[in-house]
Amino acid sequence: MTRPLLALSSLALLAAMVAIPGTARAQPEDAEHRADRLRTIELNRRAQAAVDRRDRSNADVRATNRRAQERYERERAEWRRRVEACRAGDDDACAPY
Repeated sequence: MTRPLLALSSLALLAAMVAIPGTARAQPEDAEHRADRLRTIELNRRAQAAVDRRDRSNADVRATNRRAQERYERERAEWRRRVEACRAGDDDACAPY
């Protein structure tokens, strides 16, 4: 039942496209639309340049944060190892960190 309905709707769409031939063609671009399009391209280029500058200026901060996070994770892993060793009976591992 669905297939005949799909076929009929496809045929109706095809008939509509054939009946209105001018709608499928792109209209020529006038000067105002061209200016708007070029202005938008320029604004996007400037925005991307600003984002790139921001990212470059924040690179050192991100690197510092990444190193601090890695150091923290190493220290926590060492602490967890010492806690496990202390619980397993290693008295030297129980000394204050």
